Amino acid sequence: MKTIWFYLKQSLISFVYLIFMAMTAMGIVMIGDNLLALKIILCILNVGLYGFIVAATSFKDGQSALKVRIANDLERVQIIKTGEDRPLNLKEEYKAYKGFVFGLISCIPCVVLLLVHTILVFGVGHEYTGAGAIAGFIYMMFFAFVRLISSAGEPSIYLFYFNLVCLVVVPVLTGVPYMLGARKIELQQKKIKERQRQIYGDIN
Repeated sequence: MKTIWFYLKQSLISFVYLIFMAMTAMGIVMIGDNLLALKIILCILNVGLYGFIVAATSFKDGQSALKVRIANDLERVQIIKTGEDRPLNLKEEYKAYKGFVFGLISCIPCVVLLLVHTILVFGVGHEYTGAGAIAGFIYMMFFAFVRLISSAGEPSIYLFYFNLVCLVVVPVLTGVPYMLGARKIELQQKKIKERQRQIYGDIN
């Protein structure tokens, strides 16, 4: 249960900022007509701002997670030497896949809403688009592009599936910086060990 809560907590930043950027995107979409190019540029900048915030946060998370792994490795050495049962912080320890999972969790509401959208629209009637509309609002940062270029006043029932682009974009924005943050700490540790080797020589 604690591990599940940890994953939910780590995905909260990327999801909360999705909501913030959704409101910004909605404001952009509502800008007066005849300004399509400007609105598209503003939507691109909106996605860029989201990417910067989420990537920076994930980069720091990767650094922190690698430090936890280093601390755990020291504890593991002591466990091997002494046989003592020492606690390990496994849930926060760095694993390369974790950053991508954090992003995917942020996309679960989109998948669930579009699943409901599919059931209602194709099982009950094409007028039941509420779940798709909710997904379109929450993930308006992406859906705004569809709203802007759609020739119809209202998006068709199929255009709501464009929101699934979040399944690619968000995990990449959380996963890649997470790995890069960990990589930075790894390189720092290698430099420290190399300096120690140069000063003290090889220590067996």
